[in-house]
Amino acid sequence: MKMTIIKQAWKINRHDFRNNPYVMLWTLLFIAYLGLTMSFAVSVQWGELGNLSPVADFIMLVLIPFLGFIYNRRAFKYLQEDSYTHMLAFFRTLPIPMNAVIMSRIQQALLAFVVNSVIFFTLLFTLSATFRVYASTGFFVSFALSWIGYGMLIQAIYIHLEFLKKGKSYFWLSIVVMLICGIVTIIVRVCGANLVSLTAFYSKEWQLLSPVMWGALLAGVLGMWVSYKVTQRRLMKRDLT
Repeated sequence: MKMTIIKQAWKINRHDFRNNPYVMLWTLLFIAYLGLTMSFAVSVQWGELGNLSPVADFIMLVLIPFLGFIYNRRAFKYLQEDSYTHMLAFFRTLPIPMNAVIMSRIQQALLAFVVNSVIFFTLLFTLSATFRVYASTGFFVSFALSWIGYGMLIQAIYIHLEFLKKGKSYFWLSIVVMLICGIVTIIVRVCGANLVSLTAFYSKEWQLLSPVMWGALLAGVLGMWVSYKVTQRRLMKRDLT
């Protein structure tokens, strides 16, 4: 049964990509822009990490979950046209189980993280003298996977909101998520720490054995699983009219 759901979900994604042949190009261009933006936010040497601006934390907390999106027309029009709700209403008219639709979105997010992260972190590590001079391959992989795990966790929340909220509610709840990121940044700064610095420290010291990396990935996977289960249960009761 699970394999059937996975196959049905992948068919939905293949159909979506075929109908939007240029969607990955626009997505990669946007992610490249995000990579350029972040490379300027991280501009100090590791020896001066105590002076790293909290802006770097805020940008990473806000931007990393966006690596899990495919930027098609539906994503850009969700506020004006409530496109996610219309999509779900359409799928309810088809002989496709809704859990396959949810699974297709999770598959899309995981695919997006793989492709987008290669572009984003390659630019970040290449353009930032800090990473380029002091880092090794193990550091790169550990640092990237640490933040990808976090991104998967927050992306699980976005997926839940996509399926259960109308466009305007989804927009405002997304703003709340960003405000929480700002609050976390301030709290971490008041405590005299920096999330980018801490991630870098553990990635440099432990590399692929970093507890931060494995903890973040575990949290991300569990977040996706919980999002799938909870969304599936609540979506059956949602009125899409």
